[in-house]
Amino acid sequence: MHCVRAKKKKFVIILFDYLSPSKDKMASRLSRLNVALQVCKRFYSAQAAEAHGGGHGESYKTWRNAFFILGVPAVVAVYYNAYYVMPQHPERPEFVPYAHLHLRGRKFPWGDGNHSLFHNPYYNAIPEGYDEGSEELHPGKHHHH
Repeated sequence: MHCVRAKKKKFVIILFDYLSPSKDKMASRLSRLNVALQVCKRFYSAQAAEAHGGGHGESYKTWRNAFFILGVPAVVAVYYNAYYVMPQHPERPEFVPYAHLHLRGRKFPWGDGNHSLFHNPYYNAIPEGYDEGSEELHPGKHHHH
């Protein structure tokens, strides 16, 4: 730790000396800048090595703490949002027979040709309305198979 402080102090002194106004020649100034950059490079590479040290035990503790401090609360928040905040079965929109919807150049090549491949009879409407539950929303317009 003492060595890091000494290097930092030396770096600050060299950098201050470089930045202070003087009447030195350009070559001398560039030489001092090069020394300052070398000290900076050594200082920060030493700091990075110290910060990374500790081996596998420290890494394990870091990731374990990250899991318990960030991961577990995130899973709990997502669970709470999914089962207590969001509605389990959202209401389907009322069917409105817009002219531009359900234009069919030709029928689907399966079933009766009017239902998509992954058709949900409650949420997906066909041109006449919804398959299931349509009698409550639109009496008399329910499509029978």
